[in-house]
Amino acid sequence: MTETLNAAEQARASLAADLQNLQKAAGTAADLKSQATEAEKALSEASAARASAQNELADLTKQIGDAKLAISGAQEEASAKSRDLQAVEARLKGESDRVAAMQSQDQALSAEQAELQNQIGAARAALAEVQSQTASAQKQFVAVQNQVNAATAELNALQNQIRGAKSSASPDQ
Repeated sequence: MTETLNAAEQARASLAADLQNLQKAAGTAADLKSQATEAEKALSEASAARASAQNELADLTKQIGDAKLAISGAQEEASAKSRDLQAVEARLKGESDRVAAMQSQDQALSAEQAELQNQIGAARAALAEVQSQTASAQKQFVAVQNQVNAATAELNALQNQIRGAKSSASPDQ
């Protein structure tokens, strides 16, 4: 009877140890399940952030295109103004030669020369404005390019987070 009692006591101790191990394992499984849930949530948030960053990148890309079009238009306008200025300067030279050749018509030519000078001044002012607009558009382009670079860096960081979240979630699956 003592032997039976000792055997039963050993069986009870063994069963108690097994129960304790099972409880520990159940706790560990719950922890892993919790970690997997958190990792899935982090992955979902990172995916949403990535989508947002991609949308922002698309918007910035559109802004770059718009800025390039603005620069192109400003450059074309500057070229046209430059051609106008050259034409006016050529006209002025022709008129100046005519003034030298026709001293008798000095008053009329002086008035025309003043008008041409005004046109040159106006053309130069317009050219300066176009050049200012070109410089402004180029600054905007640089600013948009910097935003694109920042968005690209953020997208890369988010993709790294997603990879990290996927790799930490992989052991549970």
